[in-house]
This record gives sequence, C-alpha cells and structure tokens, in this order.
Amino acid sequence: MPFSLQKVLAAGQIHPLYNASVPYPPSPERVKKLQEDARAGENLDLKSFEILQKDTLYDVNERLLDDLSPQNCFRQRAYVSLTGGGSGSPPLSFITDVDENRKHRAEFGQFLQTAGLIQNGDWLLTTHYAGDLSLDLMSETTENAGASVLSAGNHMSPKDVADSLKKYHVNVLCGESNQIVQLAHFISTLPEQEQRALKLDKIIYTSEVLNKSQRKLIRAVLGDIKICSIMGSAEAGPWAVSHPDLTGVNDETGVQDFVFDTRSMVVEIFPLSLSEDGGHAEPLPEGEQGIVVQTSLSRMRNPVIRYNTGDVASTHPLPESARAHVPAGDWEHLRVLRLHGRDRRFGFKWDCVYFQFSDITAAMNNEECGILQWQVILDQLEGSRENTIELRLLCPPRGPEFLPRQEVVGRLRNFFNAYAGNEHRFKVAFVNDMDEFERSRTGRKIIKFVNRVA
Repeated sequence: MPFSLQKVLAAGQIHPLYNASVPYPPSPERVKKLQEDARAGENLDLKSFEILQKDTLYDVNERLLDDLSPQNCFRQRAYVSLTGGGSGSPPLSFITDVDENRKHRAEFGQFLQTAGLIQNGDWLLTTHYAGDLSLDLMSETTENAGASVLSAGNHMSPKDVADSLKKYHVNVLCGESNQIVQLAHFISTLPEQEQRALKLDKIIYTSEVLNKSQRKLIRAVLGDIKICSIMGSAEAGPWAVSHPDLTGVNDETGVQDFVFDTRSMVVEIFPLSLSEDGGHAEPLPEGEQGIVVQTSLSRMRNPVIRYNTGDVASTHPLPESARAHVPAGDWEHLRVLRLHGRDRRFGFKWDCVYFQFSDITAAMNNEECGILQWQVILDQLEGSRENTIELRLLCPPRGPEFLPRQEVVGRLRNFFNAYAGNEHRFKVAFVNDMDEFERSRTGRKIIKFVNRVA
C-alpha cells in the first residue's frame, strides 16, 4: 500500500463504474492477479478516464447493492462507508474491500504521526457518531498513529465528556466540528477551577471547517490550543490533514490548508465550468483555484478514479517553514490543498429573489455577528403555496466585540429582503444548543440548507 496508479487504472478498466459494458466489479481473486501482473495497466493513461460524477457513482452502487446474483462480487468481503448527507442529498453507500480498508487505515494512521497530529503518549477522546460508521474509523486510525483512544461516541453527555477529559488526563479532543463547538460552549459554563483542570493541548475535528467565531470561542475557553483537522469521504476514506505546524494559523477566512501525500492520492484541479463542459476540460496548473478531482491509490477492488468531489480548492507546495516538522524522505511527496469549501454556485429562490449559498455563508460568517452555527429552512405556510424561510442561529453571549442580537436580526432582514409584506413568512430563531438544528440521517451532520418544499 498504496497501489500504483497503473494498477488502479487497470482495475478501473474492468469495473462498471468506468466501463458500462461490464456488469459486475472484478472479484478479489482477479484484483489480486492484477496486482501480481507486472504489465497490468502499463498502456493506460489517467486522462483516458472520464470524470466520474456523484450521480453515476450513486446509481451504480445502488444497483450493485440490490443485485443478489451469485456473479455479483460487490457484496463480498465488503466494508460499507456512508456519506454524512450534510448537504441534504441522499446518503451514498460506498463499498471497500475489507483488506484494503484495514491497510488504508494503517497507512493513514502512519500519516497522522508523520504530520504531527498524533504523537507518542497522546491520550485522545473521540465523540464521533456511533452507529453511523464514523466512530470506528477515527478510533482505529488514531490508534494506528500511536494514540491511546477513548471512544466516547456521540451519546455521552457534554458533562460526562468533560469529566472523562479530566479523569483520564486527556490531551487530544477529537470530534465533528459542531460537537467541538458544543463542548467548548458547555465548558465555558463550568466554574473556572473545573476549566483549569482540563489539560487539552490539541483538537482534531472533522466535517465542516470551523469559522472564525467558532475558533475564537474555542481559544477563549481552552487557551492557546492547536486546532487540527482531518478530511475524508465515504469514497476516498481519510486522506488529508490540517496542522498549524505545517501550514500556519489562519483564522481570518473560511479557507483552510490541508496536507496530502501524492503517493496515496492524485489530485487534479479543474475549472469551475467543469460540469458545463461535460467533463472535457483540462486540469489547471498548481496554484489556480477550481474543482477537486481525485484518484485514490488506496482503493483498487472498487477504485476511485477522477472523481468529482464538488470541493473548490487549489494545490500548492508546502511552505519552507514546515521543513522542521516533516521527515526529509517525505518532503517531496507532500502538497498543500487550499480548500475554499463546496461548489456553491447554486442557491435557492425565496420571495422572487435568488440567494446564492456563497453569499449566505459570507453574511452568516461576518465576525461582528458572532454566529457559531446556522441553518436555513425553506418551507411553506400551512394551507398555502407561499414559501417561508426560517434562520436558526447559535450565538455566544454578547460581548462588546459582537453586534446586539436585534442588530444581527436587522442585518439578516435586509439581506433576505424581509419587509412588512412578507415578514409573516420570515423568522429568526436563536437556539441554545446544537440539538435544536436539523441533522442528516447518516453522519448526523447539521444541514446548512433544509428544503421542505422540494
């Protein structure tokens, strides 16, 4: 591990995801023969494969999961990963070979140690969701990196989590971004003596990027703590990390730098017009921003080749300041992925006005507003076809650095063009904790846009 690009392409050539004339994926035995064949894939080129869209991946996976024919090897020796569904779209099941899954987790665990997210002697507590196929992933990869792991799961109350952090002298807290914010919010309510008893020096979060207000709250409560992150997906598994020692601290924008290993992942950046061009555009040079298309070298039996992730990013060399933290033998293989978020050139219409998600995100993340978490819910008035819009906001206590709540509401009224004629269909609700947001069914992620009209 990882596999060579040529062997992955050879497997893709005989897989229904990339060859419509092939009814079933190759068997584990056939994949093993490909690995042992020195000439397999030697004449194949990455550019000969079309861009794989999520709709195609979803349709083929669902068909193969429902096919109980003895010839269908898709369901044999399978580990199932599920997308979190945080965008409100249907969850996607992705099948990985069980042996490849174990090897990938061991490989990524080593990468966590190489990148400095985990060090020998770390005690880590993870609050990832149990039962939704994410708790086991984070527990196993961090164990492989050398950490002593407490798998708390998502059902443990914030008080019990805080008590465990103190009892076991935990120094690394791991969870999804909204869980981290919720716990920091709870710790801020504890007596100062109990807060000082916590010895956290590092946070590792997953899911959506923490915004400036969220990072500010975490540091106000937990002090000068290192905020790290892991990026992954059901399709590719975990594959990139963010660590301030490697890329510096950047709390000013929603942009975040991740580091990935080109020996495990091939990343191509395509123009934002990729979907309109039907997948025939040429990749952009390093440094230019566009759509992330990935080819995993850790997946072979069900390969991920030129998959359109829907993320917007650019690639860059590691900064020279990172040399002190990266083993010399790994330096030339590591690159920075500068993530700008999801491809949100789309939006929705309310009261005859079209709102783009990128504009909404900018408005909600305005530092003066001090919004820790938000959600937009589009619905209809009962017995009417008129659309309503509800904004749910979680905010820290108002200090001099934040606008009063009524001014925040005023700004949002102006943004969404609320006036006397439609204000009965416009609502702003301030919530007290994360449990008051609507979440996805699988990864239990907070859905930024809930469309009850569609």
